[in-house]
Amino acid sequence: MPTNVSANQQSRSSKIIGMSKPVFWIVLVVLVIAIGGGAYAYVKSQQAAAAAVTAQQATVQTATARTGNIILRASGTGTLVAAAESNLGFQTSGTLTVLNVQVGSQVKAGDLIAQLDSSNQQLALAQAQQALNELTSPSAIANAQQALVTAQTNLINAHYVLNGASTAGSDQAAINNAQAALALQQTKLNTAQLAYDPISGAPLTNPTAAKLFQNLYAAKQAYNTALANYNAMAAKSNPLTVGSAQASVALYQAQITEAQNLLTALTGGTVPANATGTGLNALNQAKLNLQTAQNNLANTNLYSPISGTVLTVGNSVGDTINSGSTFVTIADLSQSELTIYMDPLDYSNINVGNKTSVVFDALPTLTYTGKVTQISPQLVTISGSSVVEGTVVLDTTQAANVPPLTLPLGVTASVDIIQSQANNVILVPVQALHELSPNNYSVFLMVNGTPTLKTVTVGLQDGTFAEIKTGLKVGDVVSTGTQATNNTQAVATP
Repeated sequence: MPTNVSANQQSRSSKIIGMSKPVFWIVLVVLVIAIGGGAYAYVKSQQAAAAAVTAQQATVQTATARTGNIILRASGTGTLVAAAESNLGFQTSGTLTVLNVQVGSQVKAGDLIAQLDSSNQQLALAQAQQALNELTSPSAIANAQQALVTAQTNLINAHYVLNGASTAGSDQAAINNAQAALALQQTKLNTAQLAYDPISGAPLTNPTAAKLFQNLYAAKQAYNTALANYNAMAAKSNPLTVGSAQASVALYQAQITEAQNLLTALTGGTVPANATGTGLNALNQAKLNLQTAQNNLANTNLYSPISGTVLTVGNSVGDTINSGSTFVTIADLSQSELTIYMDPLDYSNINVGNKTSVVFDALPTLTYTGKVTQISPQLVTISGSSVVEGTVVLDTTQAANVPPLTLPLGVTASVDIIQSQANNVILVPVQALHELSPNNYSVFLMVNGTPTLKTVTVGLQDGTFAEIKTGLKVGDVVSTGTQATNNTQAVATP
């Protein structure tokens, strides 16, 4: 039922409101607008604050410290070579009569590879042996003994002569004695002469004449001897005579030494290194000729100096072989080696003993391990570029999935030399490091969302990660920098 409002009631309502209807609605609309605007402004301010916080959080990049491996390496190329290779050739010329190998044959050190015709060498050896036999025969030894005795006798006589020559005219008593003996013999000679003169014309068939002649002859002989003795005793020392006697003594002494050395050599004794003598020289030459003949015969045989595989054979049976030319090439393939070439900038970082990983171009899915055994101290030129040359020996034991290497020599490979390596260590990105001073580093550790400066000890570094030795633990979160946002504002990098 419609409600009727009296004029008095309307009048009271108007008084309560205190304004007319048009004014009331205007005020109401203004209030609604004001309240709505305030609420909108509040919501927007809260959204802006939240967006600012979100923007600030988004600009801080972080990373988590984790366990991993870090490897520093230098890369280069390599060529497969033999661990040892020997180019064999005969040291004499001749006709090849025996060939015991072919390409691919396996040989051991000391195996006979080939032989040349040795007829001439065998004959020369027999002749040299015969010549030595003659110089060392029993008769040759007896002759050496006789020569020694003769030289010793000659030396004794030479000493006697030297003594006489050196003391001539110096013994007055001996001179007087010789003079007396001469005078006595002169008297005897005179007596014998006087006895014989009366019958000097008688034939010697006359017994008396024969007897007197014998007495006279004997007296003359005794007189001559006494005269010679007196002259020798009375004669003064002559320098020429003494010098000659001294030379004879020296000569016979040298002959004794040479004869003794020869006899010692013939009987198996030790002869001084500087020993001389015609006989000893002949003996030594005969021994040398025998050794030469033996060497020449031995040179007709070719033996392998190493164990390995025959790579090349240059001739066939019946060919004429020239001395010094390569006849057979043998390589030791038991342990694989590579000649490697590296950038000179890596020279200071490559050391003997460094581990390596090798991937051959022919086996791109397999990785072989080895180590550096040699680094050349000087650069070499390869294709116009200066490079570091070295040697890598592959490990004899490879991973279970890596088969033994059967590639031919000369194949190429990529080689990584491991300079340093750390396994199962704490790693963070290198962007997280801040170098305070040379070799002193820090990081910003995120603590309750806030970057906090933390000093750390750094080990190996590559272009991506760094090894943290102290200062962090696995799971720690560190700042790695900041990134610009859509607000075109960036938080300062911690």
